[in-house]
Amino acid sequence: MSKDKMELKPTKIRPISRRNHLFFSLLGFTAVFVGLILQEYSLKLPGLILLVAGLATLMLGFFKWREPEFSFELNEQHFIWHLKQGSLEIAWDNIIDLRPLAVNKGQGKTELYYLGLKLWNLTPIIENVPLRMAKSLYHEYRSLLHVALLEAQFRGDDVNQLQEDADHWIDQQGLKVTDLKGVFAARLHQLKLFLGADLYLPVTSLDRNQGDFIELFLSFKQQYELNK
Repeated sequence: MSKDKMELKPTKIRPISRRNHLFFSLLGFTAVFVGLILQEYSLKLPGLILLVAGLATLMLGFFKWREPEFSFELNEQHFIWHLKQGSLEIAWDNIIDLRPLAVNKGQGKTELYYLGLKLWNLTPIIENVPLRMAKSLYHEYRSLLHVALLEAQFRGDDVNQLQEDADHWIDQQGLKVTDLKGVFAARLHQLKLFLGADLYLPVTSLDRNQGDFIELFLSFKQQYELNK
């Protein structure tokens, strides 16, 4: 390694959404246990309320526990996105930028709870994304489709293409992609027209404020460029 190159230390991001899963699980279990005891002592209503609240808290802890321990990983060659439905590796040389997303609202702008990832080429993403992950993101991005529709209406743009569910996608080489991956890619294409990004990373997947994460992300990208 030349003296001009820098050694990158892999960094893993723990999602905020997974925090306190053990606390909520124990709290829920305790509430359920106490609720059952109250039921035995004929305190039906308080016991029932505590039982229902405990079950809800226990389920919250369970769903937090099911989230992957790490949401993102940054290393020398890739940015890796982890979901419970699978993982996706994105090469640094396919990444253009990462930035906060904002849309027009009234007289100003409002930020979305997503960071926008811009890519040079979507094809490697569609080729490598696990099917379960593509399906999960397709449904998650429905809310962003509504945001894109409002943004298009604000600009006075044609909204017809946003109101249609395309069943395929044409890549940069003119190849037609169908089935689930084609539908997912078509949804990403729709969103990019009005929100300007290729992928959308929820800020609840971060372990720090979004400004600090973007700074970390871009520093890895810049160091990758220096080390090539």
